[in-house]
Amino acid sequence: MNNILREPLTEYLSAKQTTFAGNILADKLRNEFPKEIESIIVDKTRYKVVGSPGMGNWAECPWIAILDTLITDSVQSGYYPVFLFKADMSGVYLSLNQGVTIVKENYKKDTKKVLKLRAEDFRAKLDIDPKDLLDIDLSSDGLNAKLYEAGNIIAKYYPLEELPSSEKLRLDIFHFLKLYEELTFNDTQLSEEKQLTAIEKKQYRLHFRIERNSSIAKQVKKVKGYICEACDFDFNSKYHDLGFEFIEAHHLKPISTLGIGKFEINLQTDFVVLCSNCHSMIHRLSDPSDLNRLREIIQKGY
Repeated sequence: MNNILREPLTEYLSAKQTTFAGNILADKLRNEFPKEIESIIVDKTRYKVVGSPGMGNWAECPWIAILDTLITDSVQSGYYPVFLFKADMSGVYLSLNQGVTIVKENYKKDTKKVLKLRAEDFRAKLDIDPKDLLDIDLSSDGLNAKLYEAGNIIAKYYPLEELPSSEKLRLDIFHFLKLYEELTFNDTQLSEEKQLTAIEKKQYRLHFRIERNSSIAKQVKKVKGYICEACDFDFNSKYHDLGFEFIEAHHLKPISTLGIGKFEINLQTDFVVLCSNCHSMIHRLSDPSDLNRLREIIQKGY
């Protein structure tokens, strides 16, 4: 297992002196090493592991990231655990970090400041071991490296001469996944004024994460259309071009049936599309999966 760290650290600099296309180490970083990490993750339906030695040319700092698809399916946005190799290959960080591309597009010259502020906010939501509170230094003057340094939330460092055993590396990955999941739950605010158990709170938060996942929502709308399934409101008819293809997706699967960290999605049966008002109102029901009750209230007024 620790070979996913050792091999890049010992071979990457020499590999960079060769042709990028068809390189064996580059291929391992994209395929073999991510699959090895993926093999130890229990919930393979929710997480995916991706790696990169660069796009078309060697990256200064290659990486391997673990993505919770309820948060992001791309390293360009969201937050995720990632192995970040130092440019001089003297060591590698396991960092809970942030996607920098979308932030860079939105905040331009203030990107680094925004990433640092977000990292502080994320840290405040976690119960963190002081050993994990360290700055990262990727030994690079490249812009993306500097942004990843700013975006670091927590990290663990493995110098080349002190790489962890395979078992220790597994435990560290599981530890960071636990913090990742904790951050996912804490980053979702419940509007319900209810006395919920810890498990119920996690189920509600998982429900909202699924519902608000942009890629899932797009698929739901494509399958189910853009007319509210509770009150038949049509944004396009009311607002013309402004309302074209606008609707909200609601996760209809009963919250009580959700297993923590595991989910299966059926776009037809697990979701409905609702106008903004109906979406807010269904969340006020004692059972937010009861679409028929919402329709009854709309039709009969009680």
